[in-house]
Amino acid sequence: MAANDSQVLLERRARRAYELGRLRAALRVAPVVAAGAAVALLCGRPVSLTVAVAAALLVLSVSLLHAGGSGGRGVWPGLLAGVAPLAMPLFMITAGHACFGDACMSLCLPACVLGGAVAGVAVARMAARYGGDWKFVGAALAVAALGGSMGCSIAGATGVVGMIAGFVAAGAPALAVVARR
Repeated sequence: MAANDSQVLLERRARRAYELGRLRAALRVAPVVAAGAAVALLCGRPVSLTVAVAAALLVLSVSLLHAGGSGGRGVWPGLLAGVAPLAMPLFMITAGHACFGDACMSLCLPACVLGGAVAGVAVARMAARYGGDWKFVGAALAVAALGGSMGCSIAGATGVVGMIAGFVAAGAPALAVVARR
């Protein structure tokens, strides 16, 4: 083996170790996603839906964190912001509200909109504070939306749409300030 071949081999091994380390660091998000899914399941969300959304959230989060950059920096703020839309409708159930038919729309849907609004404002404020660009904002909103949809799916697709409407309505003014920079 020539000296040049050993140099190439050493570079490949170093690159593999580097990428494996980045992947390992990105996988630290898995317990947080699993905790969100567990909360949703304990509050009676359907297993198949919760697992599908949690899997999508995990893949998105790990991919963004592994890629790094401003999109990767948006994952943890997005997870934090996603707690509000995840928790609000689930809180309605634990508080004794029975979510069936029109009764669900009277409390759970507004809870989803409110949770989405809180998440939208949180992402916009974090983007303004940390100098986030559109990749940061997009990643944070996508992660928050997936996390929140595990809870807001309690009101069906309408709950998820209401959560997104809350994101847009409350977060848009602050995001407009970020866009002007």
